[in-house]
Formats: sequence, C-alpha cells, structure tokens
Amino acid sequence: MAQYQKTTTIPCAAEELYRWHGRDGAFERLIPPWQSMDIVSRKGGIEKGANIHIRLKRLGISTDWVAQITDGLEGSFFVDSQLKGPFAEWIHRHEFSEVDSHQCRLTDSIDYSLPAGKLGALFGGRFVASDLERVFRYRHEITRSDLTAWNAFRTYPRFNVLISGGYGFIGSRLADFLKAQGHSVSVLSRNPRQGDVGWDPENGSIDSKDLNGFDAIIHLAGENLGASRWNEALKKQIHASRINSTKLLVDAMEKMDRPAKVFISGSAVGYYGDCGDRLVNEADGSGDGFLAEVCKDWEAEASLGSGFVDRVICLRTGIVLDAGDGALRKMLPPFKLGLGGSFGSGEQWMSWIALEDWIAAVHHLMLKGESGAYNLVSPNPERNKSFGKTLASVLRRPAFFNVPAPVLKAAIGEFADEGLLSSCRAEPKGLTDAGYRFLYPKLGDALKLVLGQS
Repeated sequence: MAQYQKTTTIPCAAEELYRWHGRDGAFERLIPPWQSMDIVSRKGGIEKGANIHIRLKRLGISTDWVAQITDGLEGSFFVDSQLKGPFAEWIHRHEFSEVDSHQCRLTDSIDYSLPAGKLGALFGGRFVASDLERVFRYRHEITRSDLTAWNAFRTYPRFNVLISGGYGFIGSRLADFLKAQGHSVSVLSRNPRQGDVGWDPENGSIDSKDLNGFDAIIHLAGENLGASRWNEALKKQIHASRINSTKLLVDAMEKMDRPAKVFISGSAVGYYGDCGDRLVNEADGSGDGFLAEVCKDWEAEASLGSGFVDRVICLRTGIVLDAGDGALRKMLPPFKLGLGGSFGSGEQWMSWIALEDWIAAVHHLMLKGESGAYNLVSPNPERNKSFGKTLASVLRRPAFFNVPAPVLKAAIGEFADEGLLSSCRAEPKGLTDAGYRFLYPKLGDALKLVLGQS
C-alpha cells in the first residue's frame, strides 16, 4: 500500500480541533474549490459508525465514494475507511496531539492502494500522490485559519443566524464557516428546506414571526448582474431584486418580538462608480452610473433598519475570488488555454477580495463591527493588466491577449462598461480600522490557495 502523511501546527487545543471536525459545516469547509463534490447523504459526525456518501465529478465522469468512521478516541483521533469508491483500499487517520497549552498538531495519515494493482500504481501513482498533496495543503491551510478565528472569538457569544441567498456562491460558503464556528444557521429561501425560513420577495410575502429568535440577519440575495445582456427590463429586475427584497425584510424585522442584534446587507464597490485612478474609501460619496444608483438605493433601504436593530452594516464587496464560482471561474478556461490577458486598456483598477477573507471579514463584523458601510476588498487592488499577468503566472501560462473595449461592448453590451472596463480603486479602511487582519492581502497568494498551486 502507498502512504501519505501531512502534519501542521494549529493554534488551539487538540480537544478543540477534534470538536471542530465534528461540527456541521467543517467537512464542507475542507472541500477544495477546484473539486466538484456533492454530499449525497450523511449519517452522524465523526463518531464510530458514522458515514458519508459523496459524489465526485471529474472531466464529466461521476464517482460515488462511501466512507465510514471505523475507529476513534474522543479528543484524540478518528479513522475513516472507504466502503465504496475510486480506491482499491483507503484508510485515513486524523490525529490531534498537544504541543503546548495553546497549540496542537494535526496529522493526516493515509494508507491507500489503487485499482489494478501494480499497473494502477505505475500509471496513476504519481498523479494521485501529487493530488493528495495539493488537496491536503489546502485542507490544512483552511483548518489553521478557521481555528485561528475560533481562538480570536472564543469568548464571544454564538449567534442564531439567518442568511438570504444562503444557497448561492458566497452565501453557502459563509453558512458552512459560521456553522463550523459554532453558530446556528438557517437560510431564508424561496424554496425552503427543513429548518429554513420561507419567503417570496417578488410577491412581498414573508411572515415576521418566522424571524423571531435570530440574532443576526444577513441579506445577500439579488439578481445575478452578469447572467445575460443588460436591457431596461433586466436592469429594473436587478434594481428591484435588491431594493424590494431589502424593504420587505426590514419591514418584517421591525415586527420581531425581539429585534435582531445586527442586520448585514449586501452592496458593492460599484457604489463609487468609475473612479479612474482615485483611491476611495467609505467616507467617499456615491458615483455615477446604474450600479452606483442600485448600491446607493440598496444601502438607503437597509439603513432604515437602524431604528430598531442595534447595528446595520452594508458590505461594499469587490470581486470575490474563488475557483468554484464567480468571476474567477469564468476567467479560468481562456487563461488555462493560454488565451488570457486584459480588457480594454488594461489600466482600470480591480478591487478584489479572496473568498476566505470575505467570509472571515463578515464573521468579524457580525460579532464586533459598528454600524456603517465597509469596503470588503483587499488592501492591494490591481490594474486589470496586472491581474491577468498574475493569474497567468500562477497557472504557468502566458497572458498576452487583449480584448478591445469596442469588442467587449458589442459582445455583452452595457455591462462591459460598468462591470469590466470601469475602474474602482477602493481601500478597506473601515475593515482595517475595525481590527480585521487579512489572510490573503496579495493577489498571488489568494490565487495559489483557491487554484491549489504551490
């Protein structure tokens, strides 16, 4: 059998690390964004006899993997073994050992063998070993940052959180993080699942009684900006999906038996419009253009909650980077083919943020942020041309293509002007003043994490 092992020092006690692995959301936190994986069913956590059925997808081919916890000692280790899956044999031991009163050692040890015996090892052994290193490098990095957050907020109360858009790109990842941090999370959904809260924002339907008991309400729902070519009807829908849903939610919150402690509403750095080379922060006013108007109206509607909610926070989010979805996922195919480059002049500024920083920043603000707007962006914005070169470098590809502005405008219309060619050089002054420390302030490091590159 082949063997793989990785060890990392984690800033918490071994017992705390063991408990983190057993919480809802922890397994999902460890799924690398470049892997397509669905959880088909799950029974239990990390206790002996618990099992999980996942479906992996690679190159259009689905593979079922069923694993069961076959051994373990509370606070010390647990072992999962493959019952069905892509390996001939797989035994994975997760071990947690104390270093001192503030640190422990996480060790993942895997004994495995590939199908087809020596032939499988000959043709697939090197690839599998490389893939395991890539996956577990990511898993240990996420584990360390999540337990660092746990350590920083260990004395803070755990919240009962409601998230609209909780099944979307960033909402689902936020929900997993919050659950793994010990918070309770429900989703405000048009199609509620068990434990969710239902609503119908298009028809103005929500029962305020369903909001009772929530400490934090996070509103992320809204029409996708780049789903199709803009026209007047779609622009009205983009505007209404944000403003009307926020108004409905704020009106419902006002009728809660006990007001929520914090209301967090989405927004975007589009609030500032096209800034050219000017550096902007939360003290600057709104700019011109459709997106600036949407963000301004969105924040104004959210701020009405300040009359009955302790804190109202607006998230002026930049381009959120993750390989699993969003803008980066759309960029990857041409860049992987060596066809990446820049848009227009390439001199326009891009205000970006790693998804892991976005999640951690929202958690930070939920627990200790004061009312107001916050730029959720890296402290290091990049020009479009530089962004393309860095992405290509991480992928080890060239980046010499340029899409002229007229071609972009002809291809996708008005969104090209406001979404791709507009320049926004925003700084996260409010976030840094609130004491947040970025995990991935540099673009190269952020891209290496989500793309699994060393």
